[in-house]
Amino acid sequence: MPSHQRVTKLQSLLDGARTPLSTDSLCGSLGVSRATVKRLISYLRDEARLPVRFDREGGGYLLDRSADLTAPREGVSFTAQELSALLTANEILEQIPPGTFRRETARMRAHLQRLLFQRPTGARQLRARIRLSLPQNRRVDEAVFAAVLGALQSQRRLRVGYRSRSREADTERELSPARLTFYRSNWYLAAWCHRSDDLRVFSIDRIAQAQRLPTAALQVPDVLLEKRLSTGYGIFEGEADQTAVLRFIPDSARWVADEPWHPRQKSQRQPDGGLILEVPFRHAVELQMDILRYGDGVEVLGPPMLREQVAKELRAAARRYRGDGGVSADTRRRKPGSRARRPR
Repeated sequence: MPSHQRVTKLQSLLDGARTPLSTDSLCGSLGVSRATVKRLISYLRDEARLPVRFDREGGGYLLDRSADLTAPREGVSFTAQELSALLTANEILEQIPPGTFRRETARMRAHLQRLLFQRPTGARQLRARIRLSLPQNRRVDEAVFAAVLGALQSQRRLRVGYRSRSREADTERELSPARLTFYRSNWYLAAWCHRSDDLRVFSIDRIAQAQRLPTAALQVPDVLLEKRLSTGYGIFEGEADQTAVLRFIPDSARWVADEPWHPRQKSQRQPDGGLILEVPFRHAVELQMDILRYGDGVEVLGPPMLREQVAKELRAAARRYRGDGGVSADTRRRKPGSRARRPR
């Protein structure tokens, strides 16, 4: 069977070609002999069911565009990364609420469904055997989502009513949409806020109403988007200006070692099997939540502000589990005059 890489590259070349590709040009692009090219072409025709034909006038191969290129095909298997990407894309598209954009993406979703779940030779059971879970998905208003997408596509400004979670305050803002992101099961809009005169990230589910305006949106440079949205930690905007240093015990390190916390993270294994992880950040909220997931399996070595904040959260949690006001249930039940047991 031909190598997956060669088959994939040949299919990509044919997909992108609008004029016939000669055998010699395919040999050069793939780095193989003429005989191998012919074997690859036969494989795509017979196994993958691609309508590859030889154009005598053009002296080369091309896809028959009159054929149904979305029909189920057999033979070209997926790598783990390709399957993961396709499943994720399918699941994200399924999260789009009913409305105009969902109707517009119907063909795309149908094609993905056929590609993933309706291929021959028993792959129909793939749907039942593979699940991609996107937990904690928040409900998004259909009209709001459509307005945001419309403004992003037409490069127009938005007027929105927004209620932030941090302050529970209602504000009206005029936004120039820059980037829509599906992150941890939820949709976020990065936009230039004309009220704050700065780049901000807005949770779509917190937008109460949205109206597309005729005014052209301010164009946020890509370099600024990358600098402000890709260097900090998580979904929060802002260029990273601090580095968290975390020490994980051996049991936790076995999990953390394979987790990408940040594109620019640094990690170092310790002699005892533990792990030191350095993570750039600006806003500590999301980082702090990820740290707390590991309980006593991690210690924040720095910076002091983050260490104290995590310690404060853990102390507050311990007090809550001991009882109201930090008084344990044993203390409330003991008789007057009796000695309290020392906490362990």
